[in-house]
Amino acid sequence: MKSPGKYFVLLLVGFSFLAAAGTFWKYSSSVFSTNHAVIINRDGRIEALFSPSITAKLHPRQHAKITLASAPETVLQAEIVMVVRGTVLLQLLEKPKVFSLGEACEVTIDTTIPDEVRSNE
Repeated sequence: MKSPGKYFVLLLVGFSFLAAAGTFWKYSSSVFSTNHAVIINRDGRIEALFSPSITAKLHPRQHAKITLASAPETVLQAEIVMVVRGTVLLQLLEKPKVFSLGEACEVTIDTTIPDEVRSNE
């Protein structure tokens, strides 16, 4: 006779795996990151390259998190200014003390948080 606890554990592990896979899929389809970004002027403008399929999901005023190559422990806030097929232009909302033109950075845009919620932060 087989133990019913064994089936329960297998069912629980299977459900946990499906839940983790669903969470990963949802996150990866709604949060976009790129390392192909650079600071293009002293005012804190950043040009980031994404695939055209991703830029189709983005629009001005969405917020992004920026990590500079020279300060990977510091996360800066930015806002999308313009989206053109494959290219996103962002403006830093807070400027770091030191940054250089042409400096590489990472851009992460989370489209799961509505703009209205971010503006109240």
